[in-house]
Amino acid sequence: MNIEVRSGARREMIDITRAVAAAVEGAGNGLCHVYVPHTTAAVVINEHADPDVARDLTAAYEAMVPQIRFAHAEGNSDAHLMATLLGSSVTVPVEAGRLRLGTWQGIFFVELDGPRSRKVWVSLL
Repeated sequence: MNIEVRSGARREMIDITRAVAAAVEGAGNGLCHVYVPHTTAAVVINEHADPDVARDLTAAYEAMVPQIRFAHAEGNSDAHLMATLLGSSVTVPVEAGRLRLGTWQGIFFVELDGPRSRKVWVSLL
């Protein structure tokens, strides 16, 4: 299943937990693999109860990457670097058609070079 995500800023964390949960609803037991087919975006699991956490993480991601002169002419090498640090996929157990996330956990699409329209691929294994 594909989930369409539209970001509104260059850097943004978008909670996609409900969309992923809907994709596996009623599917039985297994593993849900969430994959981002983009080189300037990522997917992570983190706290989704307090929106300040996503804002703090976005600021921290930017602080982790030094402001250096990259050779890539497109001007988004910082986004490529952040994507490699964060990762392009997560896997979540599924039990009785429900995601087995921790109490405060959510699944986030991390936009690193937006705003853009993006895809997230969800597979049940």
